[in-house]
Amino acid sequence: MGATDALWWAWSGHGFEHLRLDVGAIGVRADSVIVAEDEGLLFRARYTLECDAAWRLQRARIELLAEPSRVKELLVDRGRWIDDSAGAALPFEGCVDIDIYPSPFTNTLPIRRLADTAVGLPVRITVAWVHLPTLTMHSARQEYTLLERDQSGGARWRFRALDSDFTTELQVDGQGIVRDYPELARRIL
Repeated sequence: MGATDALWWAWSGHGFEHLRLDVGAIGVRADSVIVAEDEGLLFRARYTLECDAAWRLQRARIELLAEPSRVKELLVDRGRWIDDSAGAALPFEGCVDIDIYPSPFTNTLPIRRLADTAVGLPVRITVAWVHLPTLTMHSARQEYTLLERDQSGGARWRFRALDSDFTTELQVDGQGIVRDYPELARRIL
């Protein structure tokens, strides 16, 4: 337990993410800054995620650091999502996780919750998927399969985006934090 820093460099070499992760007995807090490029547009963003001790998302704040800045504040309560900045319910009933593109870290949330899954058993989930820099959201069906555990406590997972047939393998460390997300980011710290 305690604080961990992680730094990812974009696979293409055009951007990075710096994460500060605090894991405590009563919850998890992730605070991250992303500088990246999307379709030729350079952008900066920051997100903060608060989870309970079982790694279930409770609150998210996603901010596009531009002029003017744009913010999305989300509350999650037993699978019910509320856009706190607009005071409106969101159509993500039953989603437990958030997946913020282009962050490799947000894959850690389901990986931590699914850590006791049997090797080779695919688990399907639905997430609230957030695209940066547009801050648009939609639900996305995903599948995680634990492929193997290594001696250091890390693991290799297969990730599938079921709505697009995208598949990749994610290497994670002993804390479940993504090391490499092929074609997206490499962890350098």
